[in-house]
Amino acid sequence: MAKPRPVPGIDPHRRIRPNARRILAVRIDEVWSYEPFVADPNAVRELHDMRIACKRLRYLLEIFAVAFADDLEPFIDEVKDLQDLLGEIHDRDVQVPMLAEHLEELREHGDVAARRLVAQERRTRVNGGSVSEASYRSFRRRLDAWSRADQRPGIEALLARRRQERDALYARFLGEWARLRDEGFRARLEDVLGIG
Repeated sequence: MAKPRPVPGIDPHRRIRPNARRILAVRIDEVWSYEPFVADPNAVRELHDMRIACKRLRYLLEIFAVAFADDLEPFIDEVKDLQDLLGEIHDRDVQVPMLAEHLEELREHGDVAARRLVAQERRTRVNGGSVSEASYRSFRRRLDAWSRADQRPGIEALLARRRQERDALYARFLGEWARLRDEGFRARLEDVLGIG
């Protein structure tokens, strides 16, 4: 997680608004410093860091709202929505690799179990055992039981769903970021705060 940038020039003896402006200017700039990564869906860490930067900005806007005459609530809501959306994306960015790793482990375990079952049946035949109807049914029951216990199809479906959700959330994020940029969100916020 990216550490918050230091805020120079804070004077505890000054009124709240000048200090709030300095702090908020740094936090706004911090959020927008991630703009070069917005168009890269593989910038997982940077998008997560952007979410944390949004969180910091949102909380500070809530804290300092009393110091400003204008209503900051619409700005707070927009930053919160962006933070929430980036959080949903991050959840998928964490879940997808975990599911893929679990699926690989299941594949390896399943392959070993199936080979063991087949080898066991082969040894029975090699040691003079005949393939009787009862022997075949026993083998078939064990194979069916193993197949029913196989979690892979469910994990594969969940993994595919999480990837689709991530793609959809990321597309929504791109749209929201473009809208905020087109509406001049940053400039309007800085204007309301008297930053600039």
